[in-house]
Amino acid sequence: MRKIALPLLFLALAVSASAQNTTTYDANTGSVTSVNAVTGYLVGGGAFHSPDSMGSGCYYGGCPAWQFSNYPLSYILPDGTTASFTNFTGAANFTNEFDIEVQGTASGRDSAGHSVAVDINWSFAARCRSGRGGGCWKTFMSGTLSVRE
Repeated sequence: MRKIALPLLFLALAVSASAQNTTTYDANTGSVTSVNAVTGYLVGGGAFHSPDSMGSGCYYGGCPAWQFSNYPLSYILPDGTTASFTNFTGAANFTNEFDIEVQGTASGRDSAGHSVAVDINWSFAARCRSGRGGGCWKTFMSGTLSVRE
């Protein structure tokens, strides 16, 4: 019995040592600039910030799978840990101007020196008018930031 238990114990320790820690933060409020840069405010403090020119060349009502790669992305977590990435890669769906969805990933090191990978998504709405006095009013709807160490 002991000969079987000892290898199983080492296997269990090896599996738990390789498991990654994932924490997900919700963003219920935020802002969107005229060039689609998004700041999502994390529940409990902190925020994430996306680059401007997201969807450059797309018009609302088009571009169902606009692809992007190697964009900047940054965050500050409720505990004050920060990270800035230059490899933010993903896709955005501009088909419905009332529900624009962005999803992406990035990886690197945070301010605590940990190797991290993030999955992030957010949505916003744009209400646009053409003609005199036209323009777009943009509203952040929701977002999540998942950080794996």
